[in-house]
Amino acid sequence: MHRTRNAAPTAAASAKSHQAGLSLIFALLALVALSLAGVALVRSVGTGTLVLGNLGFKQSTTASAETATQTAITALQALASTEADTPASGYYASVDNNLLDATGQQITTGSNAPNRLLIAWEANCTHVTTNRAHCDYQPVTVASDASTGTTTQYAIFRMCRSNGAVNTQTCAMPTTTSGSSSTKRGKLDYADYARFGNAASPYFRVIVRVVGERNTVSFTETIVHF
Repeated sequence: MHRTRNAAPTAAASAKSHQAGLSLIFALLALVALSLAGVALVRSVGTGTLVLGNLGFKQSTTASAETATQTAITALQALASTEADTPASGYYASVDNNLLDATGQQITTGSNAPNRLLIAWEANCTHVTTNRAHCDYQPVTVASDASTGTTTQYAIFRMCRSNGAVNTQTCAMPTTTSGSSSTKRGKLDYADYARFGNAASPYFRVIVRVVGERNTVSFTETIVHF
């Protein structure tokens, strides 16, 4: 009768087995690192494409705002002498520029926050998250396309602190003088010094809001004087 005995593993065989196990661990770690790098690259490319797309939509809405501004200026030519608010035309004969929050995101803190004046770009100023109590100014909608979600609106403000006749003490007027040494030439301010002559009309502030594709929002502001 022959008996077969299993030979005990040698030290060399045990070392080779241990090395093979370490190689597998390093290979798995390298695979994980490569996978993470691939995911990061894909996300980077996707984010870059998204940013470029948003910039393109932003530029498109800004271009649309130019057309709306021209429409507002044309309407303003017939309203420039109006001394009272005309909400149907998006025209307001007075405004407190310290409280007017044109975008709904400007005066959000401080003592003026609860008193800020809002333009109702959306019904009941739902685009504003807090302090919507003073949603008083109604804009004019120039264009609205439901298929693309594009909406263009404007509001016009005469830069006076009160309605009524133009008053150099309460309206922002062009400053003029016969001398050439004045340091206030071209300054825009309320209640300027009396030594400057009266101007024909005050300044007007035209604010345009355009909502484009992907909910891209663009605001432009133009100061007009006739």
